Amino acid sequence: MMRVKICGLTRETDVGFAVLAGADAVGFIVGFPSSSRNLSLAQAGELAKRIPPFVDAVLVTTGEVLNANPTLKDYRFDALQLYGDIPDPEAVRKNTGARLIRTYPAKTDNRAAAQEAAKGFDAVLTDTYVEGQQGGTGTPADWTICRNIKYAIAPTRLILSGGLNGANIASAINFVHPYAVDVSSGVESSPGVKDPGKVMEFIKKAKVADW
Repeated sequence: MMRVKICGLTRETDVGFAVLAGADAVGFIVGFPSSSRNLSLAQAGELAKRIPPFVDAVLVTTGEVLNANPTLKDYRFDALQLYGDIPDPEAVRKNTGARLIRTYPAKTDNRAAAQEAAKGFDAVLTDTYVEGQQGGTGTPADWTICRNIKYAIAPTRLILSGGLNGANIASAINFVHPYAVDVSSGVESSPGVKDPGKVMEFIKKAKVADW
């Protein structure tokens, strides 16, 4: 069954509903001050405490935040979704005890570039490429590029992201066949505020998609 991550959570209410609706993972954004979904590390850590066993807490962050907080062991994060240059993933894994997800803008499906980006990571998350932005644009990704990246990085697993919503999630899964899917703006009523109906619809459609 398809795994689903609800990302960009900012409120305890939204965390609780995402878990109740069947999310396999929830994501908290730290280190992106221009984002309406940005939290402090302390805020993200408090929300992560509300997550029950068998649901993963994912910290979505940057190398700069890691450098300032090298261990993160005071927080309950099961995985780190990382943007930017991470020169030594194995050191990060050892220091934090977390699984590592590499965010990879789906600009090109160059096989060698994708394989290099995946080295040392447990999964690669393909996000929409928009020049000058790191991600979270809400614009659909090029699914053909994402599917080609999936084959290039195997056996490293691919998480599909970028402009997903209740209307297109089944088609996206059937076309790309990812390991998991990730959504943020596609299940919101306003930036940073999740819509319970959209969250439930997205998770239900993702779980029953014929892939």
